[in-house]
Amino acid sequence: MIQITRLPEEVKRFLEPLRAGFSYRHFLVFCWLIVAHLVCFEKATCKALGRYTPKHIGWWHLRRLIACGRWPWEEVLYWLVTQALAAFPPPDDGMLYLVVDSTLKGKRTKKNPLVKKGRLNEQAPVTWGLHLVLLIAQWGVYRIPLDFRLVKPKTHTDYRSEPMLVRDMLEALVLPPWCKCVIVVADAAYASRKNLKAIQARGWFFVIAFPRTWKLANGQYLRDIVTHLPIHHYHRVRVPPLVPTGRQRTFWTFLKHAQLRHIGDVTVTLSRRRRNDSPKQTKLLVTNLPMATARIVVAIYLRRWPVEICFKELKSGLGLGHAQVTKDVARVERSVAITLMAYLVVLCLQAKHIKPGTAWSIFALKQKFAWDVGAQQIKRTTQQETLKAIRNMKLAA
Repeated sequence: MIQITRLPEEVKRFLEPLRAGFSYRHFLVFCWLIVAHLVCFEKATCKALGRYTPKHIGWWHLRRLIACGRWPWEEVLYWLVTQALAAFPPPDDGMLYLVVDSTLKGKRTKKNPLVKKGRLNEQAPVTWGLHLVLLIAQWGVYRIPLDFRLVKPKTHTDYRSEPMLVRDMLEALVLPPWCKCVIVVADAAYASRKNLKAIQARGWFFVIAFPRTWKLANGQYLRDIVTHLPIHHYHRVRVPPLVPTGRQRTFWTFLKHAQLRHIGDVTVTLSRRRRNDSPKQTKLLVTNLPMATARIVVAIYLRRWPVEICFKELKSGLGLGHAQVTKDVARVERSVAITLMAYLVVLCLQAKHIKPGTAWSIFALKQKFAWDVGAQQIKRTTQQETLKAIRNMKLAA
C-alpha cells in the first residue's frame, strides 16, 4: 500500500468549484474522502479509508465529515450529476432512459435506524439491511446514477413506500439540455396508478413490467391473458444486446393493443425466453409508446440490466453501506451519498477511457485511477528523496 501524501491535482482541479459550499477544512477532508474511496480495495470503513490518507487527515476526520450536517451534500451530488451527464456524448436521437430499481445492502447491525428486515423472495432467507431505491440515466453503453432514496422501516414515523419515493425523484429530476424524449423503465414494484399518471403528466413514456392483478377497460384481468393464451400465438423476435457483440438474444413474444383502466391506450407485450416456458416465467410488459412493436418493447426493457450492474459496482467496488454510522438517519443518507459521489467523480475523471459501443466497469476505472495516483506519488517521493540527498551532499562538502 502506497501512502499518499499529496492530494491528486486532477481531483483538486475538478472539485474546486465546490469549495464555496464548505467551511473550515471540510473541503480538504471531502476531497481526501473521495480519493480514499477510489484507491481503497478493501472494506471501506472509515478506519480502512484513513490508511490511504496523509497523517494530518485521520480516519476520525472522515467520520466527522459524514456526521457533520453543515455541508450541502444534496447540492454537491446534483453538481456531480450534471458534470457526469455532460462528460459523455449525447445520443443522436436525444432519447434518455430512466431506470428505477431497488436493492438490499445487507448489514449485521440492528442499531442502524434504517435497517429493514425482509427477504428477496419466498424461498430466500430473512436478511437485515439497507433498502436503497436508485434512479439512473441510461443511453448507449453509459449508466449514470442520478438520485437515490433509502426506504425506512414501516415502523418509522417518516416511512414512505417505494412508489412514493420514485415519484419524488422523478419530480426533482432536471433533464440535460440535449434530452428530447424520456422513457421510464422499471419493474412491477413501481407500476402504481399515481406513478403512471405522474409520468404521463410530464409527457414521458414508460415500459414497465406490470402485476397481473391489473384490469383492462373491458374488465379482463391481465393474468387471464398470460394464463390462457395458446402457445402458437407467440412469435420469435431477436434483440441485440446493449454492447454490440455480433450476437442477438431470442425471445418469444405476443403483442396486444388494449385500453388499461385509469391509464388509457397501451400496448401489452408478453415475453418469455423459451417458447415452452410456463406462464410463471412470462414477463408482462406494458408501454404507452405509440406504434410500439414487440422487438422495441423487449429491447427497451433489457435496458433495466445496467442498474443491476450499477448496484454491484457500488457495493463491491466503492463500499456502499460499509461506513459505520448509526443512530442518525441523516448520517446514513450522507454515507450512501458519498459512495455515489465517488462513483460520479471517477466517471468524470476517467471518461476518456469509456469508448462508445464498448463495455466498461467501475472496477477497471478505479484501478486505472489508483495506478495513476500511485505513479504520481512514487515520482514525487523519488524527487523529494533526490533533493534531500543533494542537500545532504552539499552540507557534507
